[in-house]
Amino acid sequence: MGNAFEMIAVGENCPGYLPIYDGFQSHTVEPDTKSCRSCTNFREGKCVIDYYDKVVASLDQA
Repeated sequence: MGNAFEMIAVGENCPGYLPIYDGFQSHTVEPDTKSCRSCTNFREGKCVIDYYDKVVASLDQA
């Protein structure tokens, strides 16, 4: 996986992004910032729905 900036870019452009909400706000990511790290589909350091590489590739072409 990429660095924090790449994970934010992917989160902001990912059609599969679903925010983690456990009733508390995370202190590791700004509340309005989408990132892989704040997505329910990102587990154990990897995107379980296989969107990460596809979104990165689409960002590279933009």
